[in-house]
Amino acid sequence: MSSTKVRVVVRVRPVQLADSAERVWVHCINDSTLHTLNHRKDGQMLAYDFQSVFNPKSGQRSVYSSCVQGLLSHLFSGENASVFAYGPTGAGKTHTILGPPSDPGIIPRAVRDIVDMRNTKLAEAPSNKIQLSFSYLEIYQEKVIDLLSPGAVPDLPIREDYDRNIFISGLQEREISSVDEFNLHFAPASKNRSTAATKLNSRSSRSHSVLILKVKVTLPGRTLTGKLHIIDLAGSEDNRRTGNQGERLRESGAINTSLLALSQVVDALNTNQLRVPYRGSKLTRLLQDSLGGNSHSCMIVNLAPEERYYYDTYVTLNFARKTKKIVNTVKTNEVKG
Repeated sequence: MSSTKVRVVVRVRPVQLADSAERVWVHCINDSTLHTLNHRKDGQMLAYDFQSVFNPKSGQRSVYSSCVQGLLSHLFSGENASVFAYGPTGAGKTHTILGPPSDPGIIPRAVRDIVDMRNTKLAEAPSNKIQLSFSYLEIYQEKVIDLLSPGAVPDLPIREDYDRNIFISGLQEREISSVDEFNLHFAPASKNRSTAATKLNSRSSRSHSVLILKVKVTLPGRTLTGKLHIIDLAGSEDNRRTGNQGERLRESGAINTSLLALSQVVDALNTNQLRVPYRGSKLTRLLQDSLGGNSHSCMIVNLAPEERYYYDTYVTLNFARKTKKIVNTVKTNEVKG
């Protein structure tokens, strides 16, 4: 076993001013520090330090290579890794995770690298067996929905095995050996995710999505299993600004409640409470391994730099500052024989 802190980085998306009177609220000072204006005292700056700060000119490749690429080797050693995008709606989380075909994000880059690593390792040791598979789900209004088979079960149960590993009973899994095979299943599944328009985002995610990439390595006398969770969290929403009503309002209520539960888990871990409230929501239950558990974890905090997002920015940065104190204990997932 080994202990490792959750790595927290910040990515600031390009400025999109609503009008000429709006100010830029977030300023990247260097590759580890940013400043925000203090809404309580005009002209005063608040400083935040993180392991990495990506300014609006930072590309998808640099974010991926810095935050994700180095985690992939752990999967082939039977260890888990988690990457999750956090931040308010409209801050660019889904762009960071998925990106367009012309400028791919974390998921397409990670899948390609994992497939290439598998092929290289098999060429070096043809007698070994390495299986790749993936699952894809969303948490929508506190229901776990299988995006590979969305109509099969309306709400899948989250379980814990005898080794205290979290898993989702009945979740579909697709075995793959190439990027094309992954895209064949993932492309239609991604269209099943719940999205809708709000005043702040024309295609706002109405759910938290989780892609689980599994690497199973069969060696003489033992089997190693590593999992990579890539999590695109729905953004916190102020319904006074989004204009949510009816179903959109119910969705945002569920999103905000689950993010509050996430904040309570982080607070409990930071204060060494005996009982961490992972069962406060489906999201926190699923993230039990990623925060305070068995995983190498990186949180990518996405920020919108404009003045109209100042409260969301303030809350997000304070949450991120607490998260970087969390320590995970990573173990090898190994079966002998």
